[in-house]
Amino acid sequence: MANRISERFFDKGHDFDLYHKERQILSRVVKKTEFEVEKEIFRGKVYDDKKVGSILYKGSYKGRDAVLKIQGLQVDIDEIEIIRKFEAQNKSKIIHAPKIFVHKRWDKKAGYGFTISEYSTAVPIFKRPFASAAQTKEFGRFYQEYRTKAVTKDFLERPKGDTLAGSLAKVDYWRKLCENKGILKLEDYAPYLMRYYPLAAKHLPTIPITMSHNHITPEDVLRNKDGSFVLMSNLFWGHSYQYNELAMNVWHCWMAIRDTSYTYEQLLKYVKGWIAAYKRIPIVKADKDFDRKFAMQMLNRSIGTILADLGGANGYFWGKMENRKYLFHLLHLEQKLFDHFAEQLGEKR
Repeated sequence: MANRISERFFDKGHDFDLYHKERQILSRVVKKTEFEVEKEIFRGKVYDDKKVGSILYKGSYKGRDAVLKIQGLQVDIDEIEIIRKFEAQNKSKIIHAPKIFVHKRWDKKAGYGFTISEYSTAVPIFKRPFASAAQTKEFGRFYQEYRTKAVTKDFLERPKGDTLAGSLAKVDYWRKLCENKGILKLEDYAPYLMRYYPLAAKHLPTIPITMSHNHITPEDVLRNKDGSFVLMSNLFWGHSYQYNELAMNVWHCWMAIRDTSYTYEQLLKYVKGWIAAYKRIPIVKADKDFDRKFAMQMLNRSIGTILADLGGANGYFWGKMENRKYLFHLLHLEQKLFDHFAEQLGEKR
């Protein structure tokens, strides 16, 4: 089982109360906990400015620097439960989730839950979109520790049924999101969708499913001065195909590039640079099938970007729609990147 954060966008039974009632809810939580608010530091949106799933505030709790997270979007597995299960099997001495001070589970009647946790002075492992050679090496150190010591066994229930069918169902969800928004023309995404299906059917069943943190970004991996790490966004633990986290990391990076003069050749060189860095990680280096597995994860990222992040943008991912020029520039780059990985996976056209 895993939290279906983005899929809740289509849940007609939930009205995303945080957008409509955030001041009322914040006032109620502050009164109950005596948390002192300093400033808002994050607003989690779900493909739409008016779909606010969570809000984070920096402040203090009982004299300690702390973070208040108000969770408005319903979750399938409570965050505190995930963190406890993760830490119970975590054998790493340098990777940990943040410490929790107060927690109230998500409540259907109230329409929210909240968590007060420690405020970490650790900083993101690097700043998107570009990482230095030293920072990519540090990310590799984190990943080796994460894969060999921080995740030692499944601590959430594995998904039941056909995993390929589940993966294709998610792609179908992205397609519906794309069609719902109507930003892209049919020819912008349909040919890529049709090319994706046979490659997914061929390769995904042969790739292992692993216990994974399915939202790895530089902002989710915080580094302390002593070289230890604080792992954030713990709602996103679940199961995914092997190397999904590595694909997510490079994807989050290239999606942060905001330059309409950035060429496909530059993008491909950038992605290949990350791949070369990944291949220096011992656990990756030992896998002779890494290239194929990773190419399939990148193809997953490409079709998801075309359908959901670009096709389903609606002003969310790119701010306001005056950024349409860049949206379509990135669409062109993404389509060519899809071609590259499809060819690597043996597509014959």
